[in-house]
Amino acid sequence: MKHLQVSKVFQTVSSGDGQFATRKVRSIHFNGLLDPLIGFDHFELTADVFGPHPHAGMSAMSYLFEDSGHYHNLDSYGTDIMITPGSLMWTWAGRGVVHTEFPVPEGSRVHGMQVFLNTAASRKQQLPQALFIDSREMPVSSHNGATVKVVTGHTDAIRNPIETPDYLTFLDIAIESGGAFRHDLPTGWTATIYVVSGKAVLANDHKSWDIAMGQVVAIGRSDQQETLLLTAVSDARIIFLSGKPLGEPIFSAGAMAMGSQEELGKAISDFEEGRMGFIRIEGNVRTIVLAT
Repeated sequence: MKHLQVSKVFQTVSSGDGQFATRKVRSIHFNGLLDPLIGFDHFELTADVFGPHPHAGMSAMSYLFEDSGHYHNLDSYGTDIMITPGSLMWTWAGRGVVHTEFPVPEGSRVHGMQVFLNTAASRKQQLPQALFIDSREMPVSSHNGATVKVVTGHTDAIRNPIETPDYLTFLDIAIESGGAFRHDLPTGWTATIYVVSGKAVLANDHKSWDIAMGQVVAIGRSDQQETLLLTAVSDARIIFLSGKPLGEPIFSAGAMAMGSQEELGKAISDFEEGRMGFIRIEGNVRTIVLAT
């Protein structure tokens, strides 16, 4: 029998300045239990701190909290969308796309999660896709002191029916002190739990783990379905991310995550030679130059 594996509780540290501050989480700290996630950032920014940059072989998802300003998304396949508070922008990079996001108006505070999700090696050379999910399209359920917004995927009988480029259960959970949320983790899957605020206890049928603001724990790879229970010690907000691990090597450079060194080299040259397209910035004007 393969029992549920559990990472150490990882304490994030906020770093940055008034223009950009983040709590970074990367897979290196979790002994493979973050898979299929590559990592995520809990961020706040007030400026276009990154500028246009390439993605390939993975997804970059921008999810904004309700207290966020607007975040404008552009990419070199023609996507031009304003991400609104509470909504999700999913950029599935495929073989490569140039991408940028910036606050509107300039100087306003954007607050959210940037989630990086790996793509199966067999699909990394497909054309990019972009998917916007408005907050009004995300089912919300309240039970036992817990309010759950299903950003993507499903929990219990609550399902977001929108089809996504890769499967990910993405839940935004608010639990009142003393309340609880239950989720059945499918056989072999992993789950990553990040505490945005408050304190909670994570438990299965055998053990429990205390988790608090800024902490992350990753679990999974059990050979049976596992029932997970999150109980709030104080009012808590928790991001819950879960999927089926790929178990594949990643060859990476920046925000490019390919299945081989040769593929990575091709992605780098495609970007450098303009085949991914690009976004030209002249003063306050951004112009999309489409990929070829």
